[in-house]
Amino acid sequence: MSSPHQSVPPAKSSHTADETTATGRPARPGGLRAAGPGRLAAIAAVILAYLIFVVVGTVQDWSLGLRIGLVVPTAVVVWLLIPRKASAPTPGVHVIGVPRLAYIGVLVLAFCVFFAFVGWPIALWWLLLAPVIAVWWVTRTHTTVSDTGLDLSTMVSAKHLDWAQVKGISIPKRGYIRARLADDSEVALPAVGYDRLRELIEASDGRLPDVFAAAEAAEAERQAAERAQAEASADNDNDNDTDADADADADAENRTDEAEEPGTTR
Repeated sequence: MSSPHQSVPPAKSSHTADETTATGRPARPGGLRAAGPGRLAAIAAVILAYLIFVVVGTVQDWSLGLRIGLVVPTAVVVWLLIPRKASAPTPGVHVIGVPRLAYIGVLVLAFCVFFAFVGWPIALWWLLLAPVIAVWWVTRTHTTVSDTGLDLSTMVSAKHLDWAQVKGISIPKRGYIRARLADDSEVALPAVGYDRLRELIEASDGRLPDVFAAAEAAEAERQAAERAQAEASADNDNDNDTDADADADADAENRTDEAEEPGTTR
């Protein structure tokens, strides 16, 4: 069941998972041992830059809070550079999460927060928690589709929905796709936007209605009805033209008959 806000189905999502993984995210080699020389050099450069900053700060008598404060964005950068562990596909399980590109935004946020922190470290130290919260949001926000149902994970909660509870989906104008439950209530599916809807339907293995197929069928019916209406209109126009020609021929014959009547004077 779909919402009346449904529109023309989009193409397949650019965030659709690779066929070789069931996690919705591309598998990456895990551990520092799997990191290439370039990545290891980048991690070492970040750590070295932080150590230089601490040493220079100590010599210049910078505040302790300023020297320690950079550890948060430094840790974020190092964490982003370290390769993630490889995710082994689990049969029948598919995870739809926030795209990894979101970590670029986390990195930008970390630098922006750091500049504000440097300006007033004593009062703005709490801003350093923003990148940590952002990383936690990216990591925790996902929807897992499995044979047992839907597992919804947010920053502060987790919820499981059996397939028996789910009777359809709803597509709001804004926000995440919603699952419509048997009691007519709706629950948002974390990380499942409109561009991930096709991925969700395919992962459900037929348990959720294919709104794309329904929309395509409705569009085909509409086009067929328009063609039938156009053909009927064309047939009516042809019939009207034929009747008009017949009337014109009849009028011409009547005028000819009147002209040929005896005693007619010019």
